[in-house]
Amino acid sequence: MSTAGTAPESPSVGAARLLQIIEARFGDGLKAARDPGARGPGSDAESLRLAYLDLLKLTLCDLAGTRTTSVTRTLDGDVMSRELEGELLRFRTAGMDWPLHGLTMVGLARLDDLQRCVETIVADGVEGDLIEAGTWRGGASILMRATLDSLGEGERMLYVADSFQGFPQVDEPSDGYDLRVDLAACDYLAIPLEEVKANFARLGVGNDVRFVPGFFEDTLSTLGDRRWSLVRLDGDTYDATRFSLETLYPNLSTGGYLVIDDYVQIEQCREAVDDFRRERGITEPLERVDWSGARWRREKPEGGTGGRRATRDAAPSPGHHLHPVERKPQGRVPAIEEVELRHELAQLRGRLAEAEAAVERLSGSPFEGPRAWLARRVKPALQGRR
Repeated sequence: MSTAGTAPESPSVGAARLLQIIEARFGDGLKAARDPGARGPGSDAESLRLAYLDLLKLTLCDLAGTRTTSVTRTLDGDVMSRELEGELLRFRTAGMDWPLHGLTMVGLARLDDLQRCVETIVADGVEGDLIEAGTWRGGASILMRATLDSLGEGERMLYVADSFQGFPQVDEPSDGYDLRVDLAACDYLAIPLEEVKANFARLGVGNDVRFVPGFFEDTLSTLGDRRWSLVRLDGDTYDATRFSLETLYPNLSTGGYLVIDDYVQIEQCREAVDDFRRERGITEPLERVDWSGARWRREKPEGGTGGRRATRDAAPSPGHHLHPVERKPQGRVPAIEEVELRHELAQLRGRLAEAEAAVERLSGSPFEGPRAWLARRVKPALQGRR
């Protein structure tokens, strides 16, 4: 970040300022973040089950150690990493940063709540499978599958829907900021299907999982014959959130949960949910989970005005097709120290180029040297009189 007429901030200063902005905007959520700990195991099966899930949640967030590594974006859209330790770990526990190695951005509060939702639908016998629309590296879905397995619910299928290639290509706005353009340009959000499958397999929860690769507008409508007990949405934008609601909510069982990851923090997501609930006559209480997430539990069959779509960019018209962004293979994320050195090197090169140009001017004219010396002497004096 920089102001007009000043040199750009160094990457370390910019990264620190970003954390300050997040803390200023979501300070209450940061303070409410729980400590990154797990309960100890007992001798009975239930305490062992809960201890396993607590350890799994720490693993998914990359919080099992005393420090973790966070990823942030530079001003030009590149990414860099920095270590978090001590008090800075609150950003990870709250789900306010991008993990370098973790499998979810969700944070512990939303994972705790998701676990409780899965346990509740099992205890209450709510009919249906589970689905997550928008999974990144798969962490939240891994927790759902693990919770089901720990309860002996192998007959319930977990569906994992994602493009597995990031957000779709969209046209640049004529003016102003467009969330869709910003997200589409971020290669770090594009995690290949095979990598996500490997994450499930490595943690022992690869069975009874069906992956649904492709953009939501091309895939979710193919699941119209499924009954859902839990729907988790993490599509960020108005279009993706609204289309997911239109397609999946009609088959959510009474007693099932509709979980929205970004309802509180992303305005487009919130507008899509509010529009949908208003038009469908949905009155079940929308409960806030933490600084970002919210959910409601379906108490009655759908009422209201039926399947009327929003008119403001809600869903693509027939024949509309989304296209993936052409992306380079993802390489390693450089550490902030590396980016800092590159920044300093670029500054040194710029100063060297200026010095070389000055030497060339001086050597090309016998009068340039005295003239430059006089300018350096006179300019500060003139500025001091102002």
